[in-house]
Amino acid sequence: MSENPSKAATPKVLPWWLALLFAAAGGFCLDLAAPAVSWWPAALIGTGLIFAALWQRKAGSGFLFGAVAGATFWMPHISWLTLYLGPVPWAGLAGVMIIWFGLFGMLIAISTRGLAHLMRPGVFLGLAQAFVAAGLWATREQIQSTWPYGGFSWGRLAMLQADSPFAELASWLGFAGLSGLLALLSALVVAVLSSRQAKFFSKTVALGAIAALAFGLALVPVYSLQSSGSISVAGVQGNSKSGIFDDRENGDVFRDHLDATSDMLAELKREGKSVDLIVWPENAAEFQLTEQRMRGFEVQRLSQQAQAPIVAGSVLQHPDNSYTNSSVVFDADGATGQRYDKRRPVPFAEYMPNRAFFRALAPDLVDLVQLEYSFGQLPAVMQLETTEGQIRAGIAICFDITFDEQAVAMMNGPFENGEPSEAQVILAPTNNADFGRTDESAQQLQIAKLRAIETGRAVVNISTVGTSAVIMPDGSFVDQLTPFTADYLYATVPLVEGQTPALRFGSAIAGAWITIGLLGAAFGVVGARQLHKLNRKKAS
Repeated sequence: MSENPSKAATPKVLPWWLALLFAAAGGFCLDLAAPAVSWWPAALIGTGLIFAALWQRKAGSGFLFGAVAGATFWMPHISWLTLYLGPVPWAGLAGVMIIWFGLFGMLIAISTRGLAHLMRPGVFLGLAQAFVAAGLWATREQIQSTWPYGGFSWGRLAMLQADSPFAELASWLGFAGLSGLLALLSALVVAVLSSRQAKFFSKTVALGAIAALAFGLALVPVYSLQSSGSISVAGVQGNSKSGIFDDRENGDVFRDHLDATSDMLAELKREGKSVDLIVWPENAAEFQLTEQRMRGFEVQRLSQQAQAPIVAGSVLQHPDNSYTNSSVVFDADGATGQRYDKRRPVPFAEYMPNRAFFRALAPDLVDLVQLEYSFGQLPAVMQLETTEGQIRAGIAICFDITFDEQAVAMMNGPFENGEPSEAQVILAPTNNADFGRTDESAQQLQIAKLRAIETGRAVVNISTVGTSAVIMPDGSFVDQLTPFTADYLYATVPLVEGQTPALRFGSAIAGAWITIGLLGAAFGVVGARQLHKLNRKKAS
């Protein structure tokens, strides 16, 4: 317990106007790390500015400044939602994210203020405040990725570092672990600068130590796994009019990808190249590919020509009248019966939660969502027969790639010899046509890149319109297509075995950050209540 409560009762905080400016600038800086500007240091600067605005404040101002930071980040970061659907979905999703940021800000304020009352001023106080702040940052990201309606796992601090020297740490820590560590670096800086007791020399030494730590972390190499061979994989970008409101006829999207695949095979033949696996984007085969004989025959013919299986995206209707957003497999004999169903259909786009309630608010928008896609239950790993033998391919359709549990699912495929088998390569088919030339597809590609590093697998990120790329396990790009062109990806990728530390321990690391954040918040609440009572007693 602090022996000098009167000193703790007047914590060092920024003037309200400066804190408001810091909060707004901090959120804006986070978005500068996104692909539109792609200046990765801005995310660390922004995190520090947000912490500085919230440090040791009262609960109300913490919520306000947290909400301001959330608004200046989320509103521009997901502005691509307005392109086809207008401002209502954008405002709704941004509003939820802003509320989470506000609650986070309130807890940071209470925790850092309360801990300053409970603990003696000094190094341990600063460390405790910084670790709790980082833990609460990671906790906010995990909660927003879970609730409501399955969550929105976009815009996490780790994702904003896909192009930074810290990205390799994802293979050791996972997404949540990396977010927590980066938040800790920023929080440590704020803890040092906000200290009342530390002198200039001590602060300089402490900041130097933090800089040295950051430099050392930036040098950590990616965790490498062994490969059991390689395959040549191709992804076809049909450049289709495949958005919700695009003017097209039934079969246009399918025909675009059929023609692009035929052109690709002709070009590969001229160059003397062969392909072991072909991947089509999400929805590229439109509806009911497995039930439409003529279309199925055309895909089968291409598979025969290539002597390679084709994994094609198709919407399927099932006997119980449910729908799934699926990837199906065709080979030289036709449909193989193998299928993966998207595990995370997008709420308010691929299904409408609480339809009656939301229809009363915005009937025209709600009625645009006509099909109710069900949540996939099938394994996220397919066993595919290729000329190189049987391979295991993990599948993550569009939104799936953003969720940490999907990475775990892709490492727990069909059982072999009593043990779950890991994917050797990851296929990430997607359809970004609804977002035009906005930043959305580039943001998604950043996530796919970080997922490749985290899992230690090559990722084939193939879109109907782009951005499409083949990403190697170390995060390097070996082929990338120009958006809005009909083209194909072609690369030789390793078939990787084993699991990175991120896959083995990522859940435990995430749980540790959440535990630190929530326990620290609990102690902070106790301290803040004591401080409040003390101030009331002094005032009376």
